[in-house]
Amino acid sequence: MKQDAVTEVRQEPGAVILAGAGCGGRELMTLQVLDLIRRADVIVYDDLISQDILDIDTDAEWIYAGKRKGLHSMTQEEINGLLISLAQTHELVLRLKGGDPFVFGRGREEMRAVREAGICCQSAPGITSAIAVPERFDIPVTDRIHASSFTVITASRKSQGKPFGPDAGWVAHQPGTLVVLMGLSRLPEIVEELIRAGKDPRTPTAVISSAEISHSEMVRGELSEITGKAAALQAPAVIVIGDVVREATVDPGQPAPAVFTVWTTFTGDLTRRVQHFLPPSIQLVPVLQAATTRVESLEPEDLEADWLVFTSRRGVQCFLDDLRQQKLDIRRIPRLAVVGQATAEALEEAGLYPDLIPDTADTPDLVRSLKQEAKPGSHLVLFRAREADSVMEQELSKQYAVIRRDLYEIQYEAQDTRRLPRPDLMAFASRSAVRAWTQDIPCPVLCISDITASQVRQDHSPASVLLADAISAAGLAATIRELSPVADAASGVSPDGKN
Repeated sequence: MKQDAVTEVRQEPGAVILAGAGCGGRELMTLQVLDLIRRADVIVYDDLISQDILDIDTDAEWIYAGKRKGLHSMTQEEINGLLISLAQTHELVLRLKGGDPFVFGRGREEMRAVREAGICCQSAPGITSAIAVPERFDIPVTDRIHASSFTVITASRKSQGKPFGPDAGWVAHQPGTLVVLMGLSRLPEIVEELIRAGKDPRTPTAVISSAEISHSEMVRGELSEITGKAAALQAPAVIVIGDVVREATVDPGQPAPAVFTVWTTFTGDLTRRVQHFLPPSIQLVPVLQAATTRVESLEPEDLEADWLVFTSRRGVQCFLDDLRQQKLDIRRIPRLAVVGQATAEALEEAGLYPDLIPDTADTPDLVRSLKQEAKPGSHLVLFRAREADSVMEQELSKQYAVIRRDLYEIQYEAQDTRRLPRPDLMAFASRSAVRAWTQDIPCPVLCISDITASQVRQDHSPASVLLADAISAAGLAATIRELSPVADAASGVSPDGKN
């Protein structure tokens, strides 16, 4: 059999191999590393190398060079010197490290020192705990639904005395999954620093104690509460922060708990607000990706109108962006009307309080309320999405001077549903999303309003249509919980709407 490059290096006198022992004993150690252990003359091993690995039959001499927080058997410089010294008198020196030698294992640092001494040095990879430990509890670091990327970082940095040094803002805003190694002792600081830097306190978080993966223990919760839940865990531990934690199985090896799957066509903002009210047993799966593009801008003369009318949270955000960018005087803002409480909250976050919120969060009720409040002939500016129909301004134009600003446009891209879990329910929160959905609907449909429901009945007449309890994220979530037989507060209503 032809031998690989590492095997040839092993046969040369004075070679040092940096090898990763993985994080699960012999079961998660590669055959290459097992062969190296059996053929080495001397093995310099780290802390956390399991006993079943230390019991492997070999003639090699074992030398402990482990380092734990506050308990270093050798300094890094002493370990480098030991490897160089041993290579002078031994044919094959194996440096055995937990996980992978190049993932926060100072492997490259040791390789550089050995090579600078004129000694041949190669590496043999190992399975890192950053991936394997979460996977034991069915937590994927990447997932088509929850995260397209992951970031692995250590919290043992000493810069500025903070877990992430000057990079906390960068870390907090990384998309996808955040995996923190060597961070259990600093978990309170990690949580505080990430939240202060802008990480959502409600972000799902898991802490997995993993000295030996087969005996690991997991706790999970929201980021803001995880410190208390993890107080009894022992180091070392892997911290996983992100929506992938929703996939966790509490009892590895056992059947996964029942999940109620909802295909959603929401914007990202609405998805997050609905998910906040739902338990982990209800899974929201986006099947339409909504991308927002700016179209028109606020004009300074719009602030001279009698009423500004908002029909979405996104419209409010565009309006506020324009106020800031154009440095317009907030004191000139006229009376404000919004379609519902969620839109009102978006304004209130900027210190602006609506003068008119209709009882029902839909545009027909907003039109009726404006006719009661606004004086005939008043000047109204409507801030809308380009894809919204013209019924609202046509009706208002009968009594008022109306200008419509299409501040943004939502463009939808359908996902490939063939690999997605089959839905128990599909949810729509806008007419435009219904129009954008051209595939069949394989389950009952939940709509946020009568207007959305009418569009579903028009475009997908065979579908069974249900209405949300209220036109809001909370209303959508409440109805989903009622329909789900696996929700923590399920009402016993089956997904087909029958009692």
